Amino acid sequence: MTPHDQELLEKQLRTTDPTPPDGVLMLAIATVFCAGMAFGGFLFAYTDQPPMRLAANDIVAAQQSQPMLPTVR
Repeated sequence: MTPHDQELLEKQLRTTDPTPPDGVLMLAIATVFCAGMAFGGFLFAYTDQPPMRLAANDIVAAQQSQPMLPTVR
């Protein structure tokens, strides 16, 4: 690398700031996350399909409807 190339490289690197201002990146990530959640909620809220059944819902219902008796060993 010639001294002229080194000088040009240093000039280019002086004008770039490697880090964005504090909090801007986090704010952008939070905005995209919230927008995606809202869009997904609106997209699937008004469909004619019934809600999806989950195994976790069945477990909670089974635990609440039939209490288990303690067993002696």
